[in-house]
Amino acid sequence: MRFRSLLLVAVLGGLPLSPGLATPPPPYASWTFGLSLSTGQNNQLFSCFLVKVLEDEVLSTEPITREQFVQQVRGMVASKANPEAVDLFTTHDVAACRIVTDEAGMRRINDCPLLDDLWKLRFWEYPFLLRDGQRVGKGWSEEPNNPSARQMLLLSNYGLRYPTDIAIGEAMFRLLRDMGDEAWVDNYQKGY
Repeated sequence: MRFRSLLLVAVLGGLPLSPGLATPPPPYASWTFGLSLSTGQNNQLFSCFLVKVLEDEVLSTEPITREQFVQQVRGMVASKANPEAVDLFTTHDVAACRIVTDEAGMRRINDCPLLDDLWKLRFWEYPFLLRDGQRVGKGWSEEPNNPSARQMLLLSNYGLRYPTDIAIGEAMFRLLRDMGDEAWVDNYQKGY
């Protein structure tokens, strides 16, 4: 009997088992959203994902299109990563991607213009061939096809150790929010 008590104490992390005390249930996996700087579907210069996570471990990923991503993050269509159908751009204070209601009560929906700038984190020039006269502008990367080591150190704060990694959940929303901050962009481009 003493062996059984010691075993239960060890299993519960030092807490002796008393009658009626149940062991905590195992954690459940959940779905969230993710973005990667790797090229994706439909010639996108970034990739959008639904990501299944358990604590800090990625269990699986499902690529989705930009349009699916924006609609699901806003709660406009059903999503296993947003089952409550709330506008997660508003919840996470990503100002540039919010749905705006004007004084007349009309909703103005944008396509999250920050997504158009994701390529700038990775490239110093727009990498696709453009037609004569078209200009997209310069990227923010210090190197032609990947962020510099200094820039990757900044991106590691968002879970991006490599350009092909995926920024997941809260970290992804922080990245989008910070990309809308001119001081953050200036630091990313030039360093202080």
